[in-house]
Amino acid sequence: MYKNIEVVIKNYSGLSTEEKPTNAAGGNVPNGSRWREVDTGRTYFYENHTDSWYPFEAVAALISGYAPVVDLRLMEVMEQVLVTLRKIEYHLTLASDADLINEEV
Repeated sequence: MYKNIEVVIKNYSGLSTEEKPTNAAGGNVPNGSRWREVDTGRTYFYENHTDSWYPFEAVAALISGYAPVVDLRLMEVMEQVLVTLRKIEYHLTLASDADLINEEV
């Protein structure tokens, strides 16, 4: 027989290099709690039965029943944009303020 227990999840944050709290380590982490890596922006969810943290993508795949779809064409385009921006940044570092004033953007 189950007891009705209301638990408030905890929201943790820290660096990706930090150790996440677990019940085994005495952290008293409620099931469903979240960990946000402030340096990477990734989110993890805590699962009480395994005493483990799972990345948001894995949790979303379990909930929806399928793995998330990645648009490879979009990734290729974004990589090309990033390369172009790096080239622009490089050229701007070589140009003087006078050169930039005379150039049309």
